Amino acid sequence: AVVSTQSTGAHVVDVTRGDSGVITKVRVRLEKLSSMNKPKAFIQWVSEGVRAEVRDYSRLFNHKCPEDPEQVPGGFLTDVNPDSLTLYDALVEARLAGSPAYTSYQFERIGFYTVDVDSTGSRLVFNNTVSLREDAGKK
Repeated sequence: AVVSTQSTGAHVVDVTRGDSGVITKVRVRLEKLSSMNKPKAFIQWVSEGVRAEVRDYSRLFNHKCPEDPEQVPGGFLTDVNPDSLTLYDALVEARLAGSPAYTSYQFERIGFYTVDVDSTGSRLVFNNTVSLREDAGKK
């Protein structure tokens, strides 16, 4: 894995885990990035995070026009995509704890998320509102 700023990459050399399997130490090697060693992907690092439920949504219906009786003879309720909601257990920056409902944040390289009314003082919930899409022509 590579953690990076725009000009420096950190290549993971060694990972130390405690008795319970939790990572306690990560040793990295810093390296100036160039066109020859630029990684294809980057990871994001949250040094002091709090747990949050993140809700990602995809198409609600299986067909483009779910009310069309020729495409969906059983009606739009029979066309609901059962996999339209994906739940993730995530770590977010601790400063987001206590954010009021409807506050929006950009999660880097993923999209924009809004604090859900289901959030409580001990449980943050974020809903995806706008996804960031990769350029189809990008390699």
